[in-house]
Amino acid sequence: MAAAEAVLIQAGIQSGLIDQRQLANLQTQAKRARKPVLDYITQAERFPVMALYRALAIIKNLPFVERKDLTIDINLVKKFPQNTLERKHFIPAYYQGKLVMVLANPDDRSPQELSKRILNQASDVVVSDIGLIDGIIERTFSQTNSANVDAIGFFNSLMKECYLRHVTDMHFEPEEMGMKVRLRIDGKMSEYERPVSLGLREPLISRIKVLASLDIAESNMAQDGGFSYRVDGWDLDEVDMRVASIPTRWGERITIRILGQDTADLSLAQLGMPNAILNSFQRAINKPYGIILVTGPTGSGKSTTLYAALRELDSDNLNILTVEDPIEQVIESIGQVQVSEKVSFAKALRSFLRHDPDVMLVGEIRDQETADTALKAAMTGHLVLSTLHTNDAVGAINRLVDIGCPRYLVASTLVGVVAQRLVRRLCANCKVSYQASEQDRQRLNTKETSLTLHKANGCAQCLGSGYRGRVGLYETLWLDDNLEKLIADGASEDQLVASSNNSDSYYRLWQDAKNKVYEGLTSIDEVMHLYQGN
Repeated sequence: MAAAEAVLIQAGIQSGLIDQRQLANLQTQAKRARKPVLDYITQAERFPVMALYRALAIIKNLPFVERKDLTIDINLVKKFPQNTLERKHFIPAYYQGKLVMVLANPDDRSPQELSKRILNQASDVVVSDIGLIDGIIERTFSQTNSANVDAIGFFNSLMKECYLRHVTDMHFEPEEMGMKVRLRIDGKMSEYERPVSLGLREPLISRIKVLASLDIAESNMAQDGGFSYRVDGWDLDEVDMRVASIPTRWGERITIRILGQDTADLSLAQLGMPNAILNSFQRAINKPYGIILVTGPTGSGKSTTLYAALRELDSDNLNILTVEDPIEQVIESIGQVQVSEKVSFAKALRSFLRHDPDVMLVGEIRDQETADTALKAAMTGHLVLSTLHTNDAVGAINRLVDIGCPRYLVASTLVGVVAQRLVRRLCANCKVSYQASEQDRQRLNTKETSLTLHKANGCAQCLGSGYRGRVGLYETLWLDDNLEKLIADGASEDQLVASSNNSDSYYRLWQDAKNKVYEGLTSIDEVMHLYQGN
């Protein structure tokens, strides 16, 4: 059996997931809406049911396990009657090399008795989410040729989980006997508890392709599409999805990017920029002309920064136009254009110049034509915002030159460059302070002998990861007369860095990373694998 609703709610209160002062109100609202109380609470407080099972495991002082922690032997599972597994919500598995009973209700000891009777072997108890347990049972006993599969219901349930867990990407990865679903949360991949059986795999792929207006009859070529989706049964806004499919050995693999789900209302001040960078950036975007670049690898939050910048501008008194691929967030009072086969970045930019713009945003500078058009627009009295793929702020200058832009044009139009990364934010509920070791001080290149740092621990609120959400790391290079001259004269990156090091124009990424470690916003391990340097 699953843990009782009251037991899970009490575990949620003890762990801080549920505010006891709001519980009676939530229960009343759930009754009025004719929804299960747990479903209503998890939606209102925005956490998955799994968090309650994790909280219960912590209270019971038992291990909580995820799919990656377990070794599943199908033959072992099939030694137990299917109806018993489904009724009691448990499975036998191996955890850290030992036989265990994975339970949804840690107070139910009957699975251990069954283990002794059926396997003639004692077993320990671990706790997991009911969704993982039932999913493994379903996959173990499913008929591979069964047509009685609910792809629509599965996808809707998955979308609910994505909302509750703040997922940015979904990966549907076909395997020989089904399909694995993985979710990207705070930049890290996590396997979804419920496996997809072989009988569900093709209907689910078809469901997604129909939604994305892809050719369901074509499975041997890559396809791209998109759609908007509103979770059935929940009062949530519609979200935009970008879809890509590609054939693999066991079938089509599909990746879905969920656009703008948690960043649609962020301001520049909420991104985590140091005050020095924030103030300089706000002054820069209010200049009447020039080009400002935001650089960094894919997934570093460049678009989020640019959207936040646009929201800072007075769109009622400015004519703001954007060209994007795709449009990730819709902003009122701004003209937004989607790139297509007939409308490229460069073509849209040239057209924008005939629409009396004040500010133009280019989703990405990819080629010489787009770069040249953007720089010339900046030179002729327009403010241009765009992104570029470089590792640091100084590298953006040579990147523009490599694309084919004249140095004099770069020097005369570039206002500044913001380079950024994203790191996971330590969970405020469970992070642990400690005194930095000698190795830590060496990694941070500091001589401070008494330094308090923080590290991840793991609790129900952060689903055991030790991290909740992400925070940006930022680097900026603002051009002054000296830098303009050096760029026009063909100075190397090292020369530009050397010239900027002792001025306020250059704020380094590594300094921001260290400051956020000192402040306890993130851990030293998070920043070290993203940026090595000092």
